Amino acid sequence: MLIPKERQTYGIRVFHSNIKDLLNEDELPVAVNLLSELIKGNNNKRWVLLRKKLLQSYPFVLLDSAMEKLHLNGILIFKEEKVTLAWKIKQIKYHENYVDDIYKFIGKTTLDIPIWMSNPFLSLSLSPPKTLHGKKLYKILLEQKKILTQNREAIIIDELGNQIVSSSTRKGYYKFIKILYGLYENAEQQRKEYWKIFSQRIFGDTKVIQLNDKKRIQQFFGTKLEEFGIISERSEVVLSGEFTWVYEGHSASSLAFKDYIAFPRDMINEMKLISWMPSSMLIIENPDLYFSIIKSKLLLNKKWSILLGSGFVSSQEVSLVYQACDLGLKEIFIWPDLDPYGLLIAQDICRKLKGQEVSIYLFGFTEEFFEQVGIYKPLEPYDIDAINILLNQGGLQDKISKVLKKMKEEGKKAEQEILFSNIAKKDFCQSLFTESISQGSFYPW
Repeated sequence: MLIPKERQTYGIRVFHSNIKDLLNEDELPVAVNLLSELIKGNNNKRWVLLRKKLLQSYPFVLLDSAMEKLHLNGILIFKEEKVTLAWKIKQIKYHENYVDDIYKFIGKTTLDIPIWMSNPFLSLSLSPPKTLHGKKLYKILLEQKKILTQNREAIIIDELGNQIVSSSTRKGYYKFIKILYGLYENAEQQRKEYWKIFSQRIFGDTKVIQLNDKKRIQQFFGTKLEEFGIISERSEVVLSGEFTWVYEGHSASSLAFKDYIAFPRDMINEMKLISWMPSSMLIIENPDLYFSIIKSKLLLNKKWSILLGSGFVSSQEVSLVYQACDLGLKEIFIWPDLDPYGLLIAQDICRKLKGQEVSIYLFGFTEEFFEQVGIYKPLEPYDIDAINILLNQGGLQDKISKVLKKMKEEGKKAEQEILFSNIAKKDFCQSLFTESISQGSFYPW
C-alpha cells in the first residue's frame, strides 16, 4: 500500500449567500485579512510565514476558527504534509471558483482587478504567424476566443482530455490565456527568457506567474518549454563555502559535503544560517563554468563561497546572501556571461542587495575577455534591444560601454565557460581582486 506524503484538502459544504454569513463578528476581520493576503498576490502562501504574520494582529483561537469555517465551506484549500502520525498545513490558497465571492467579501471592486483580466483576448498581429509554434498558439487563441464568445464559458484541456483550467475560475483562465499570448510572441520574435523576465514583460510584475501557472502550462504542452522560449530554471540553490545552518531544529555543516551543496528551493525559507566563514562570494551565471571552478578548487572554502546564479537570482538566493552579510560576508564578485543579459543580471543583484553592507564587483565583462573567448553566438533581436536600453541608461564605465558596443557592431555574444582553461593557468583569486570593476561603474544608481 502506498502512503501519500502530501495531500490537498477542502470542504464540500455549499453556501449560497455571502462569505460574511459563514462567520461570526469577531472572525470577520481575521478572514478579510487572510483572504486579502492571498488575493493580492501569490495564491499559494507558505502557512508558517502567513500564520506568523496574522498572529501578530489576532489571537490564535480566532484565526483557527475563521480558517476552519472557510476550509469546511471549500473557500480555502490546505496543502498538507505528513509529519509522523499527523498532517501539518504546509501551504494555503483560495479556491478559484469563489474568486468573485472573495472580492465582494474583502471589499475590492472590478477596478482592483488586474487590467489583463478585463481584456484577456488582445488583438493578434494581422500578419499570419511564421513559426511552427506560433501557428499552434495562434490557432489555440482564436479557438478559445470563439468558444468563450459563443458559449460564455470555455475550458482548456490537455492531450489526454484532462481539464487544466476553466473560464469559471476567471483569474486562472485569463492568466493562462495571457501567458499563451506571451509564448506566441516568444515564438514569433525568437525570444528566450526566464519565467521571471517573462512575467515582468507580460504582466508588469515578476511575481504574477506562480508555480501552479507553470505546472498548467507544462501540462498543456507536455514538452520542454525551451521550445516556446522559456529557459529552464534549477530547482535547487547551489552553494559552496564553509558555513553551518539549522533546519527544523537540526543543525548541519557544509564540511560534511564535498565541493558544494544543492539545497531544495522550498527548504531555504525555513532554514537559518548560524555561522559563516567566507568573507568573499563569487556569483557565477554559467552552470558549466560554475562546476569547473568548483571541481578545480581554485578558491578556498574558508575564504570564498561560490553561488550558482543561473540567470536572475531568485528570492531564495537573495535570502541566503542577506543572512551571509549579517554573519560577515564583505564582498561579492559577479561573473556573468558576455551578453547584455549578463550585465542586467549584475545590475539586478545590486538592486536586490541595496542597503546591505557589502561591496559588489563585476568580473569578466570587458573587451579583453570578449576577444579571448573565440567562440560566439549570434545576437538575437531581443539582445540588440537590451543593449540599446543599457547604452541609453548612462553612467556606465567606458569598459562596460565598449564591450556592449562591440557586441552590437559584431552581432555576437559569448558564454564564459570557454575561458576556464585561461583562468586555471593563473592566480584566479588575485585576478578577481585586480581585474574586477566596482559597483558604481555598472550600477550608478
